[in-house]
Amino acid sequence: MIRKYEPGDELTIGRIYYDAVHQLTRDDYTEEQRNAWATPIEGGDAWAEKWRKRCDRKQPWVAVVDGEVVGFIEFDADGHIDCTYVSPHHAGKGYMSAIMEKIFQEARRSNLFRLYAEVSITARPFFERHGFRVVRDNPHEVRGVPILNYIMECWLHPDVG
Repeated sequence: MIRKYEPGDELTIGRIYYDAVHQLTRDDYTEEQRNAWATPIEGGDAWAEKWRKRCDRKQPWVAVVDGEVVGFIEFDADGHIDCTYVSPHHAGKGYMSAIMEKIFQEARRSNLFRLYAEVSITARPFFERHGFRVVRDNPHEVRGVPILNYIMECWLHPDVG
């Protein structure tokens, strides 16, 4: 099932983010890069509050399997796709493609012409399978650590772009 974020999903979403960065990107990013990208999970209420505020603001779309959130995509009103993460235990099973289809439906319903994202080396093939193309390399720093990703876009109308 694909649905919007609901209060109570935030801890699972935060954990998916952390686990995906630290487990699924090992072949493409160093441990130092992964630690800068997704800092260690903080105990207590601060970490939960951080994710609650983010989810309240971003309202991600989530894939739910057997009552559990297994992946999420943040989709902004201007066509920006922000976080796109799946639980390592559910990677490669089509759940993220199902969310992406929902994103495309929402984008067309909102009369958007273009989707765009900053995409990791690891996620690039997924985005390419969904019609995105690399606009440019995007070398940048996170917490002082150099990290490469890509600016990618997808035009929703073939006569534009």
